[in-house]
Amino acid sequence: MRLVLSVMLAMSACGLVVGCEEVQRQVAVNHYVNGQILAEQGNTEAALAELALALKNNPRLDVAHATIGDIHRNRGDFEAARASYEQACKINPYAFRPHYNLGVTYQMLAAGARNVTQMEEQLFRAVSIYLRAVTLEPADFETNLNLSACYFQLGKYDLAEQYCLAAIRLNNDSPQAYSNLGIIYDSQNRLNDAIMAFRNSLDIDTQQPRLLLNMGSTYMRQGLHKQAMHCFDLALRQDATLAAAYELMGTCLFHMKEYPQSLEAYERALLLDSQSAIAYRGLGVTYMSQFVLDKSKTECRDKAIAAWRRSLSIEPDQNDLIRLIERYEPVAPSRL
Repeated sequence: MRLVLSVMLAMSACGLVVGCEEVQRQVAVNHYVNGQILAEQGNTEAALAELALALKNNPRLDVAHATIGDIHRNRGDFEAARASYEQACKINPYAFRPHYNLGVTYQMLAAGARNVTQMEEQLFRAVSIYLRAVTLEPADFETNLNLSACYFQLGKYDLAEQYCLAAIRLNNDSPQAYSNLGIIYDSQNRLNDAIMAFRNSLDIDTQQPRLLLNMGSTYMRQGLHKQAMHCFDLALRQDATLAAAYELMGTCLFHMKEYPQSLEAYERALLLDSQSAIAYRGLGVTYMSQFVLDKSKTECRDKAIAAWRRSLSIEPDQNDLIRLIERYEPVAPSRL
């Protein structure tokens, strides 16, 4: 009789434990749902409090970790987001969305990296996570496109092309995908293919001033300066505030040996962006070219050196300009 009673008590205790665990899981789910609703309403502090209670009752509730990651990522706290997404992925390695969002977070950490080494480390982490995500959801357009972008930044152009083409197969109405493909082809020196990709992008969306700048730059590399100027002009019609368009115009006109027009373009760039190291550099090159052609134009030499010094004050890492200044700066007469 005692044995039977002991067994019954043990079974009752086991039932109580299982029942308590089930209650805790349900409480955790309730807190998670409340947190999700609060997050969608923009009440993030209250949402985080509810989600913390959810995890207190069930630390392995992966969706709660993922939602906390979403809140931190939307706030711009990418380190906190990374930690939460990593927990979600560790608990549920088959959940696509936390893996994708973790990849995005690593990309954002790469964008804010202090140096090239840190940037590459974060990009390699993003690639690793995106490869897992694309295994879970091979037909996800954004994952393929982002993976391509990471490979491009790492200089792995063949892999960048592979995943960009995969993205286009999934969505051939994306102007961004074709634009990215054009940039990849340009980096591979496949200039005709780059132009075709840019055109495909413009066929989908004509209002892309920065794509027109990329397209014009590719035309310049082909020596097709008139076509390049047409692209830059179209870009400025779409966005008259683009200093970069005038910078590229200045470079293009310089190659066309239209020096006065080149100087004017660089000056207009500086009206839009007074801190443009590129524009000051271009001014210097154009002025110095006129001095080299006619040594009597010493005022052009002096203006060139002044422009280069201004460029260096904005962007010091231009060793070639330092050498050019040393080469052309007139030596002051010695005092006897």
